[in-house]
Amino acid sequence: MDVFRQDVIVSFGIPLLDMSATVDTQFLNKYKLGANDSVQANKFQSALYDDAVNTYEVTYVAGGAAQNTIRVAQWLLGAPKATTLFGCIGKDKFGDILQGKAEQEGVCVCYERHKELATGRCAVLITDNNRCLCAEFAAAKAYSMNHLQQPENWQHIVQAQILYVTGYFLHSSPDCGKLLAESSGNKEGKKCCFNLSAPYICKEAMDRIKEIFPYIDILFGNEAEVKALGKELQLKNDCNTTQEIVFQVGQLLEKQRGKPCTVVITQGNKSTVLYHDSKLTEYPVVAVPPACIVDTCGAGDAFVGGFLAKLACGADIPECIRCGHYAAGKMIQCQGIQIPKEKADFWT
Repeated sequence: MDVFRQDVIVSFGIPLLDMSATVDTQFLNKYKLGANDSVQANKFQSALYDDAVNTYEVTYVAGGAAQNTIRVAQWLLGAPKATTLFGCIGKDKFGDILQGKAEQEGVCVCYERHKELATGRCAVLITDNNRCLCAEFAAAKAYSMNHLQQPENWQHIVQAQILYVTGYFLHSSPDCGKLLAESSGNKEGKKCCFNLSAPYICKEAMDRIKEIFPYIDILFGNEAEVKALGKELQLKNDCNTTQEIVFQVGQLLEKQRGKPCTVVITQGNKSTVLYHDSKLTEYPVVAVPPACIVDTCGAGDAFVGGFLAKLACGADIPECIRCGHYAAGKMIQCQGIQIPKEKADFWT
């Protein structure tokens, strides 16, 4: 599939360099980590990244939710720099690696390079069938308004057909997130898409989310996230099921926008719930054989990447969901989000 211009999809997120290595239990014990922990690194554990590089064979992958989504969309669209990613990284060797990995896959990266903070990293430490995640965000949460408003950077937003912002980004750079939504939402020829990202985001950044409600064309999330959103919005007492919550959220968004909106909520291997044209519909997920499933952690990111790629091509919403399911099904068959070398066969 070919898209013949840059900046079809422009995304803002928290870029991380995923560093994957098979380690021994002594290494985990050294940094007081459990085999299946998922934690944010403390000051003591921040030394493990260089230690892992010096001790083990490390595989590097461009990571972070928005970056995963944009990498999948780029793979599906095919044309170089059809997608663009903004975020903040450090002026260090890990930042150079991160930028190189993303650019190798055809993504146009517009990183702000922080002079003091290190590039955000996530160590993926594998022992047998276990996987420990230890993340250090550092520069990843320091994106600035100054970088966004530089004319050469703002031009990407002007040109974008689809603007995609994650809840993680809105939480860490709220003023930037609000400006982006205001500049792209309700604009002819543009779609402003927002991902709830995590249940805690719905609680900690609820006021910020409400501020951008009027500008959201498409809202993404999963079952746990939309339930957290419903709780914070204090929806009707009889609104208990995921389907009921999605419907009420869709109605609320439309009321605030004064025009139709779309809400897309994934539920793992259960049907995806869609609110569109003031109606609720469910779309079954195409099952992947259990023996083929390796890692489901990035399934939601991959789904959105597939959805946005089809949306950029002018497809209707059901076809976008079908492509989302296809992308998620592909990515859960490998460790992390690993972009295949071959072109996507969804278009054939």
